[in-house]
Amino acid sequence: MLSANTTITTTYKKIGLFGFIWCCFISLAQAQTDNSPYSRYGLGDILPGQTIASRGMGGLSAAYFDYSSINFVNPASYSKVSATTLDLGFEFATRTLRAGDNSTDPNKKFNSYSPNISYLQLAFPLKKGGGWGMNLGLHPITRINYKLTSSAQKAFPEFNDTLNINTLYEGNGGAYEAHIGTGFNVFKGFSVGFNVGYLFGSRDYSTRTNVVDTLAYYYKSNHERRASYGGLHFNGGLQYIVKLNKSSYLRLGAYGSLQRDLNASEDYTVHTFEYASSGATDTLDVVHSEKNVSGKVKYPASYGAGFIYDRPGKFMIGMDYATEKWSSYRFYNGKDMLQDSWEVRIGGQLAPRLGKNYWSNVSWRAGFTWGQDYVFVNNKDLAKWSVSGGASLPMRKAAYTNQFSVINVLFEYGNRGNKDNGLRENFFRLGVGLALTDIWFLKRKYD
Repeated sequence: MLSANTTITTTYKKIGLFGFIWCCFISLAQAQTDNSPYSRYGLGDILPGQTIASRGMGGLSAAYFDYSSINFVNPASYSKVSATTLDLGFEFATRTLRAGDNSTDPNKKFNSYSPNISYLQLAFPLKKGGGWGMNLGLHPITRINYKLTSSAQKAFPEFNDTLNINTLYEGNGGAYEAHIGTGFNVFKGFSVGFNVGYLFGSRDYSTRTNVVDTLAYYYKSNHERRASYGGLHFNGGLQYIVKLNKSSYLRLGAYGSLQRDLNASEDYTVHTFEYASSGATDTLDVVHSEKNVSGKVKYPASYGAGFIYDRPGKFMIGMDYATEKWSSYRFYNGKDMLQDSWEVRIGGQLAPRLGKNYWSNVSWRAGFTWGQDYVFVNNKDLAKWSVSGGASLPMRKAAYTNQFSVINVLFEYGNRGNKDNGLRENFFRLGVGLALTDIWFLKRKYD
């Protein structure tokens, strides 16, 4: 017989593990060597916003739900949570950037990599028998990381000389969202849900200019803007299941969030500097300084809708359409080179055959996406596409324990830009999701 103390201790250990991973989230997210010039625009490169399982099907989210993972894109799916589930996603991404038409020139090609925690979710049912669930979560939304150099010559008539000017453009930061959400059945087949949370982040841009001369006409200068922002975030969704016949269903779903204003604070400084032997910068003189300048960041609205044709125990296939209104984005009333983005997602999953062989208990997934990126540079659209595949690998047999744990794996390859764009990007992502499901609040009597 299991005592109450044993049950409580086990629960505390799992909550402690959740808290430890949560504390490690930000530090690991920053442990990367990514370098994307496109992250200079807006609030940074937009990161994939779905679970590893969903991304294996091209990112299907509007009508998707799974009893062993958490679809935080559409909170109406929380109504399907039947047991406490810790869903944690990791990924490793490589990026290849090519400038111009000559992709074989090593000076116009750059490779980088970036490990990251994709999301951390903890969901649990609120009603015995299902139909009402809650979720706590944290996930990154955007990432800023670029470091570029340029060289030019400028004539200085006062010195009767022409000098070289080297400029270093550098930026880092990103946005995150922490939320709490709930989803519940309104009537049979129809559920609604919403997330309420806090969206926060930072943006640090600097431009360092070095006039290369032997007579020391000029000091090195640095123009730097550091901003932080944050505000409440709300999004909602709905899902509806239509029974077509004895063996098939049509799932319908939609989700969205309205435009909102985030409070921001920015520091702007201009100073001269010299490089120390360690490579760090030593400030010589502050030319201009503005501290804690208040402002607003207009974060755009987003919407999505889709359907899934589902034959339980055999397969599912579906399509989503999603859009974000980045043309309305403003940072301190300033526009950027952004436009409304859109994406079409098509994907499906083959259900496990539930045989004695291990591989017969594995779900297989595949998907494809294409669309238009939010960056709009030199009056040219930035096209994007990706293909993905994945699988759901059971870790143990549920019959021997209260747990049903699954490893979701993802392979994704994609492209952003084409020969019409000055900078093209190929990327490959390898993702691993751990969905750990357990019955925490069951009153147990026997081993």
